[in-house]
Amino acid sequence: MRTNRIRIPRWFDRHLHLRGEDLLETVLPCTLRQKPIGAVVMPNLLDPITSFEKAMAYRKKINALIPEDSDFSPCMTLYLTDETKPEDVVTGFKSGLWQAVKLYMADKNGQGGTTGSHQAVRDLHGRYKVFEVMEKHGIPLLGHFEAVEKEVDEFDREVVSMARDLQPLLRSFPGLNVVVEHVTDGRMAEFVAKVDHPIFATVTAHHLMINRNSMFWEGMNPLHYCKPVPKREVHRKKVREYVTSGNPRFGAGTDSAPHDEKFKTRCCGCAAGIFTAEIAVEMYTTAFDEDDGMEYFGAFLSENFLGIYGMKVSSELMTVERTPMQIPKKIGNIRVFNGGATLPWKLVT
Repeated sequence: MRTNRIRIPRWFDRHLHLRGEDLLETVLPCTLRQKPIGAVVMPNLLDPITSFEKAMAYRKKINALIPEDSDFSPCMTLYLTDETKPEDVVTGFKSGLWQAVKLYMADKNGQGGTTGSHQAVRDLHGRYKVFEVMEKHGIPLLGHFEAVEKEVDEFDREVVSMARDLQPLLRSFPGLNVVVEHVTDGRMAEFVAKVDHPIFATVTAHHLMINRNSMFWEGMNPLHYCKPVPKREVHRKKVREYVTSGNPRFGAGTDSAPHDEKFKTRCCGCAAGIFTAEIAVEMYTTAFDEDDGMEYFGAFLSENFLGIYGMKVSSELMTVERTPMQIPKKIGNIRVFNGGATLPWKLVT
């Protein structure tokens, strides 16, 4: 039977970029309009969140922009570096300052695959003392598992990192909660779904909708360029199959990544990232509806593995209706994913 209205618990964005300064003021209201109980805030600013002081200052900036009548909870994360001390990770977690540690990787020259990765981990094995205390204290590791070396094929970076980095990590720390961020490769999705380990994965709305052709259709399209890059259609279908068929190891994480239009649309040095915060719920709803998976929609958006972030499923409900909604082209100077197109669903309360 065709569903025209669905009510589910208010959701939780497990992967969100709020940036800093002017961008923060522009994009945070977009997320709040989507009715989440909170979001996992990524720490890879131009000056990454690598210390107590930076984390406290950033959280203060975010909280200052949240209306007093809002219960939105920004779940902070610590940016892991080669100098991060195990005891500092534990202290910040126990104090409630951050709820997880974010892993980005860089090559030996400090080159990485995303914003702020110049301070990322170059020696993963050298961080094993940190992972040891994280396993002991139940601190989640949120991993951007992509091989960053120049010689690795762009479309194989995720699966290369899976074999080289992720699998040895899981063998060494069988009790460590690991979230593989923004899965795009069907081989990684299959591994997450089947491995005997407390491992989970976030999936973006845009990776459910586009494949790598979208970056090149009718000429180079920087608005569909992100990290990880969209993969072949077979991988998009495989990831989407696990998501919309109700596998509980997968959950919503938008990876909504705002960039000023002048940096996003330039033909050389285009910024990697897709902004979806304004339309995330509607995009996810559309994907589940198209795949006849609406019975699993609420769990994916609002329930799956929330406990590892210290969150509980909301007792409040939100409503999404089958009502056409035109996507705004821009929010401030930020281009919105598929701006101008129409989605068949709309978040109404």
